Amino acid sequence: MKITQHIAEAKKTLFSFELLPPIKGQSIQWIYDAIEPLLEFNPPFIDVTSLREDYIYKEQENGLLEKVSYRKRPGTIAICAAIIHK
Repeated sequence: MKITQHIAEAKKTLFSFELLPPIKGQSIQWIYDAIEPLLEFNPPFIDVTSLREDYIYKEQENGLLEKVSYRKRPGTIAICAAIIHK
C-alpha cells in the first residue's frame, strides 16, 4: 500500500518513524531494539533513510587521484527485508 493511500484512508492521526541504517559491519539488533517500543503506536509504515554515497580519493601509480564512490551503510532494501522478516 502506498503512503498516500494510508493517509487518504486514515480515520485517525497516523504515526510513522524514520530509521537510519547502521554502518556496514554493525549489528542490526540496535534497529530492532529501537523499533520495539514504538510498535505499540502501530505505525502503518517505517521509512528507512537512503543516504547518498561518499567519495574517497585513491592515488594511482601515475600520481593522479581517482575519485571512488563508496557507501558506509547498507541499502534500504536489505534493512527493510530484515525488519519485515524479523
